[in-house]
Amino acid sequence: MTLRFRTASTADVAMLASLEASFYPDDGYPAPVFFQAIHQWPELLYVAEFEAQVVGYCMGAPGTQAGQIWLMSLLVGASQRGQGVGAKLLQTWLHEVQQLGYHNAWLSVSPANPKAAALYQKHGFNIVAEEQDYLGPGEDRYIMQRNALTHA
Repeated sequence: MTLRFRTASTADVAMLASLEASFYPDDGYPAPVFFQAIHQWPELLYVAEFEAQVVGYCMGAPGTQAGQIWLMSLLVGASQRGQGVGAKLLQTWLHEVQQLGYHNAWLSVSPANPKAAALYQKHGFNIVAEEQDYLGPGEDRYIMQRNALTHA
């Protein structure tokens, strides 16, 4: 079997919620968030699928400015980490959202996760700010931005 990428469907929600809970048992996205994302922005939630199992996902939401999108989460399951799945998923998602007219992508990432920050930098994101307590007390984040017009 091969790895494939596609937009998520409601049939994927149980696997998405399980994947999320396996990494973030206390504060991960619950199933209703994935259902809502599929209903509101179906083209912005992508999954990586291997042997009929969801092994990763990339979820975005429109920003407040025209052409702006936020990458809310990128997560790859433990069995697929270190194999380039996250990079391929991110690359696919960035290509697809650019085709939809989003040219200015933003995200936040923990400074305590240098591998994730490096992945995003490798795909054209730059750190534009460091925010203390961005997601609550002790939840500091780098704010990163990528302009698709300068990163084809």
